[in-house]
Amino acid sequence: MKGFDMQAVIVGADRIEGIRSEILRVADQFGIKGIDHWTGRKASENRRQLSRRTGLVVFMCDRANHMLMRNVRKQAEEMGIPVVFARHSATEVRERLDDLSGARVRRAS
Repeated sequence: MKGFDMQAVIVGADRIEGIRSEILRVADQFGIKGIDHWTGRKASENRRQLSRRTGLVVFMCDRANHMLMRNVRKQAEEMGIPVVFARHSATEVRERLDDLSGARVRRAS
């Protein structure tokens, strides 16, 4: 989106340092300038809306409920935002982001 600094949203992790590092590693490829975090622990987050600035969602499946996952995935699909699903490790997030980056490069070619 022109004129907006895009952000990544991490959904569902308690400790995000490793996940944040992995996102920052590929941030330039996705135009990401900031990172937001939703813990997924509050019922009100099940209805939370993704920002127009969102350019990537990293969803930690082991730390969030299915209702939140459905809501986030539906919004992301409607907005054309890539979503990476991982269970709980930064290593898994790295693999998923690398897969997504590779797919983006292949589509651009």
